[in-house]
Amino acid sequence: MRSLLLEAIITKTKKYYEYLSSIPLLLLETIRRRFCAKYSKKIHKRISKLEKKYCADWSSLPREILEMIAEKLTFIDCLSISKVCMSWNAILGEELPSWQRHGFPCLLASRQKNKETRTCISILENRVWELELAEACGKYCWGSFRGWLFMVKELDNFYLEVNLLNPFSGSQISLPSVWNFYHKMVSSGLPSENNFVCMLLHSQCRELAFWVTGANSWRKHSKLTGEPFEDAVFCNGSFYLLADGFNIWQIDVQSIYSSIKNGNDDFGTFSKIEARFHLDRVFRLLVESRMLFLTNKILRYLMESCGELLLVCRFFSSCQDTVLETQKFEVYALDFCQLSWKKVEDLGDQMLFLGKCCSTSFSAKELGVGIRNNIYFCNDHLKGIFNGTDVNKWGIFTLGKKDNEPFCFHGDIDIWAYTWLTAPSWWCYRNIPPIRSN
Repeated sequence: MRSLLLEAIITKTKKYYEYLSSIPLLLLETIRRRFCAKYSKKIHKRISKLEKKYCADWSSLPREILEMIAEKLTFIDCLSISKVCMSWNAILGEELPSWQRHGFPCLLASRQKNKETRTCISILENRVWELELAEACGKYCWGSFRGWLFMVKELDNFYLEVNLLNPFSGSQISLPSVWNFYHKMVSSGLPSENNFVCMLLHSQCRELAFWVTGANSWRKHSKLTGEPFEDAVFCNGSFYLLADGFNIWQIDVQSIYSSIKNGNDDFGTFSKIEARFHLDRVFRLLVESRMLFLTNKILRYLMESCGELLLVCRFFSSCQDTVLETQKFEVYALDFCQLSWKKVEDLGDQMLFLGKCCSTSFSAKELGVGIRNNIYFCNDHLKGIFNGTDVNKWGIFTLGKKDNEPFCFHGDIDIWAYTWLTAPSWWCYRNIPPIRSN
């Protein structure tokens, strides 16, 4: 019985294939396409129903919820989600909303003064781009604060034209011209903030010059005597200026602003802080004498980080008669209670970026880069500072490295001089593709 059934099946199968073989190939192809099209439509309809049922329309997410999510994410994560849809990119790319974070650090090539574009380098993710800066043509960069550049143009042998330029928004603020004897400029914050003050440091004496919003000229203060201030920074409502012997001067910004606005000649509240090194008595004198002995081969920076006033010492070693090489860094935080410099062994979550009139710090966790406790430095116009010697490197140093342990160098001062610049997050969301995680 089974054999008869099997034989019948084989016979029908042969007839079926004989029938198919008699059908023209063109007709078979037409039948196949119609069959696939029919069931393909059914499959797509089924997928669409499932998407509507289980998948959300992210573009309709309420703005308040998106902002709450963005507050919890790192900069790089926000950069990624800003590419999810046009509405998210529009919200995250709005200029200066109240919830936005510090921004993203990059290097600006400041020796390209005769170009209408300036080269920007993101050292954290190895990316280079060009900024359209027609307003900066013929000018060189004196420094920066967050997203603002201090641009200077030589008017003649004695005077400089100074203006503040935001390369991302295109905003400009013209400042009065000033003598070219000043070598550093420090601001009390963003130009949009209340009681905004700019301060200049003289290169040959302790003369200072101040400008406030709306003023037609710089107000000079030349009552302090001694060697020129080496560096200055704004921190917690005051300017702090680095003097000889590792002492600092404090100037209350509010008193400066009020005095200038009221037309007082004797303006500003100045106070000297005679700071020492926070060590045991036996070692304190040794450290101070060593630092003072090596001052001619130390470049010192004052900077603010998380509300603390930091002193960063950059040590050089002579490789040749005319070349200095960065050997190491040491960081000290000012203890205002004991009026002493306390050595910082670890920066924690912070990354320091050192430069002339542009030192700043960032949170590695907030950026989402997985790099912490590093000092990023550049040449910041060191040529000729140390009796004709030259420094030809910029690089990265991890705090806590042992002496003579090599660290990373890049670049050459003969090609570029660099300025640290903070690209605002809203601009990055609009213009920078997502950063690939390593």
